[in-house]
Amino acid sequence: MPKRIDEDGLFQTTVAVFAECGYRATTTQEIATRAGVNEATLFRRYGAKANLINTALRHVLADSSFARVAITDDVTADLTALVRSYVETAQQYGGAVATLLADVPRNPELRDAIAALMPNLVNAAGVLAAHQDGGRLAAGDPLQTLVALIAPLLVFGLWARTGATPRVPDIDPAGVVADFLDGHRARV
Repeated sequence: MPKRIDEDGLFQTTVAVFAECGYRATTTQEIATRAGVNEATLFRRYGAKANLINTALRHVLADSSFARVAITDDVTADLTALVRSYVETAQQYGGAVATLLADVPRNPELRDAIAALMPNLVNAAGVLAAHQDGGRLAAGDPLQTLVALIAPLLVFGLWARTGATPRVPDIDPAGVVADFLDGHRARV
């Protein structure tokens, strides 16, 4: 009887190795060793390295808190939850996403993993669209509005990953949302 593989653990390991090493230096041997599985099993199940990485990224991002932001009638609470979930997801997987974005132009076999980012962004844009439709946020393209909300978080995250000084301050989700709402609240 074949040994059962902890796919969640395998995917977490795959994403971690990919984030640390980049696509070219990531090996299925290293993933297999860290995950405690046989490398041949990885090839039987996932074929090429790119397929394993694409599958792992889709899995972990679909299970992230940023993928599960709910909509209520409270725009401040919803946007604060969205910012918190973005920060949490970026702390967990931001290194892998940054590596993916850097490696895709040179490794087109990773393009399928880019699709893993879209459901989370579309869900988050849906939160903004609901508040735009409800008159709680100014009208506009929800994806552009989402970019306006998370761009400062993205920049802070990239800066923090460099280890440069000055140290990036901790994100205050309530403050980010208050600043955002200053310019994006619906005017009556």
